Amino acid sequence: MSQKVNPWRLDTEYFITKTSIMQGIQQISKEVNKKSKIGNEDTTKKVLNAFLETIQQKLVQGESINFKGYFTIQRNSTKPKGSKNCFKHEKAINDFKQANKGKGIAIFAKSDKFKNLVRDTRNCKDCQSKKQQLAKSAKPTNRVSFKPSKDFWKVSKKR
Repeated sequence: MSQKVNPWRLDTEYFITKTSIMQGIQQISKEVNKKSKIGNEDTTKKVLNAFLETIQQKLVQGESINFKGYFTIQRNSTKPKGSKNCFKHEKAINDFKQANKGKGIAIFAKSDKFKNLVRDTRNCKDCQSKKQQLAKSAKPTNRVSFKPSKDFWKVSKKR
C-alpha cells in the first residue's frame, strides 16, 4: 500500500530551509545591528525609523522609490480618461483609422500619411498641453506596488 505525500506539509524530509520572519522594527533593528558596525541598537532603531519615515513621506508625495538591485516601491495612480490629442488631430487619426479599418497594423506602420500625422501631433502645442492636462488629472491612489528587481531572487555567495 503506497502512502500519499502531502506536498504542503513542511517537513525536514522534503524541505531543508531556514526561514527567519522578522516582525516589527525591533527584530529588523537587531538583524541590522548584527550585520552593521554601529554597535548600538538604539542608534540603529533611530536610523531605521528616520529611513522608513522618509520613504513614507516620498510615497505620500507620489514619488517612487528605487533601490537599485533590490526593489522599487511605487504609488499607483488612476489612469486619466480622455483623448491625448487636440480635437483637430484626434479627428484626423479617427478618420485614418476608419478608412483603414480591418487592414491590420502593417498599414499603419508603412503609411507615410499616418507617420506624418503622428509627427504633427508630437509638434502640436495644443496636443502637448492636452497631454500635460491628462498627466495632471491622474490622481494617486492609496495602493502601492512593490516590484523586485531582476537580481532580487538570486542569492549571492558571502565572501
